[in-house]
Amino acid sequence: MSRRSKIILGILVGLPVLAVLAAILVVPRIELGPAVAARATAALGREVTVASLRVSPGLTTALALRGARLSNIEGGTRPTMAEVASLDATIDLLPLLRGQVVLRDATADGFVLYLERAPGRRANWRFGERPPPAAAAPQDRSGFPMFHAVRMTRSEVVFRTTSGNELRTALDEVTLTSPAVDQPTALRAAGSYNAVPLRLDGVLGSVAALRDAATPFPMTLNATADATELRFNGTSTDPLNFDGMDGRLALTASSPRAILAMAGAEGGPAVPIEVAGRFTRQGDVWRLLDGEGKLDGGDFTAPRLELTEGNAGQPDAVVARMAFARLDLGRLLGDQGGGEGDADTPLAVPARPDPLVRAEITARQFVHPDISGTEASVKVDVAPSRIGLETHFVTSFGARLSAAGEAVPAGDGARLAADIELRDADIDGLRRAFGVHSVPVAGRMSVDAALTLEAATLAAARRNARLSAVASIVDGSISREVIEMASTDVRALFRTSQGMTRVTCLLAAVDVNGGRGEAAPLRIRAGTGTIAGLATFDLNRKRLDLIIGSERASTDFFALDIPVRVSGSFSDPSIEPARWSREGRARLERGGMAPLPPNLMEIARRNPCYAGRSFRR
Repeated sequence: MSRRSKIILGILVGLPVLAVLAAILVVPRIELGPAVAARATAALGREVTVASLRVSPGLTTALALRGARLSNIEGGTRPTMAEVASLDATIDLLPLLRGQVVLRDATADGFVLYLERAPGRRANWRFGERPPPAAAAPQDRSGFPMFHAVRMTRSEVVFRTTSGNELRTALDEVTLTSPAVDQPTALRAAGSYNAVPLRLDGVLGSVAALRDAATPFPMTLNATADATELRFNGTSTDPLNFDGMDGRLALTASSPRAILAMAGAEGGPAVPIEVAGRFTRQGDVWRLLDGEGKLDGGDFTAPRLELTEGNAGQPDAVVARMAFARLDLGRLLGDQGGGEGDADTPLAVPARPDPLVRAEITARQFVHPDISGTEASVKVDVAPSRIGLETHFVTSFGARLSAAGEAVPAGDGARLAADIELRDADIDGLRRAFGVHSVPVAGRMSVDAALTLEAATLAAARRNARLSAVASIVDGSISREVIEMASTDVRALFRTSQGMTRVTCLLAAVDVNGGRGEAAPLRIRAGTGTIAGLATFDLNRKRLDLIIGSERASTDFFALDIPVRVSGSFSDPSIEPARWSREGRARLERGGMAPLPPNLMEIARRNPCYAGRSFRR
């Protein structure tokens, strides 16, 4: 080879080497931010700005990014969807020449991501035209970067719901490590969710599995917060969007307070809860199916818990079906006050509630300081401008109670209307339940009632509530002594009548307003006579004033038909002869009825004590 040829060959070999050396020396001094921002803006269809981007070439190329921002979708709440204060990464050069991005390591600081749906249900995390529904194929993730170690600090992800609530996840530190592309990925994260400290640990599928959209991506996640632990073991067909989830979810908590705090609520009962079931998410629908668990030590099942995210401008919707073995409502509800502290609690029925709710809850047994029972069921329906409630249960004194009602907006507050039925109520058990000392009547009672109120606050509702009711007894019994006393039988002066006499019928029409009420009429037809009366009572003070008298035509020769007055406290009333005025006697004989709704009036008219009375019409 001639000397000239050697020189030419040396130049040909040296030029690339010099070019590489020049690139290594010069490229780090070149500001690439504006050029990269322009290319990214054209590719994404949204404005991208980069304060600084510098690259240091080499077999492991170093990248330093500062002050990058991505604009939000048109119609979004914020102008910026994503931003990062700094990103330092090391990229393998040789795979990059083949079109593969391999991050040796990457550290991001001050990353903020704001996720929301703009009008028309357009997700701001999707770029370009929204594909038609038929194009629901798995998203291609083959170009997703491979990585070995990723670290993020002082970052935040905010998700804005369709109702406008912002769910904030603060990421104090997050690490993802993968020893090889075909090995599982370890996840570690510390931060908070809605200001509740949270830690997340997980084992994810490999980077190779993440790039393969045809196979569900495996993941095991364990989140802990304030004595609360949430575990998920399953797969995702769209892990980058936390969608297509399917697996087993288990929750264990010493109390639901941390969960409620994450949801934006305060307080909560100090009772432990455990629940586990199949968790799925498909698009806007989140479900927990076939759930089983314990609440305050009692077993329960949750066949269906479902959340459907609302469309643009529409509320979310919650569907719940749960069945409990035992519910201690006293522990769950805690001290509800009931004094002056809640006097200004507003009564409101939202015109546009969010979320909408349809819930069905059953309990084989429930206990509460005021009332207990078995075989209980409750249905709740929260809809626009309406809250509906329906309940059925068997009381501790053997009666079957049913109630159905609804609340709607009215003025500055709400209007409530409810119908209540009490069937087969044992009178002695009812007496004990309300703390009454004794009653001279035995048998089973039925009550039909209607409750109406319109108020702006809870205190006003208590003052304005109106309750109309019809109580009846068929085939019960009453003390013979009471009949003789009510008819002022002279034989009662020489003996005390023993035993009970059959009650053919009982009718009481009651009207209560603000806890104070009147029974008109009160009529009992027994085997030894018929008595009728009028009563006033105060449920707040637990006092009554009852005057009863016998009907002359129903008593025998020895009856003087002088009325009797029963007055005083429920627990210890006094009984004495009463003065029955001419006006009172006339009112009794007229058969005046308390002002009842039409359905209750019809029930009263069907009572034998009404149809067969001697009242004048």
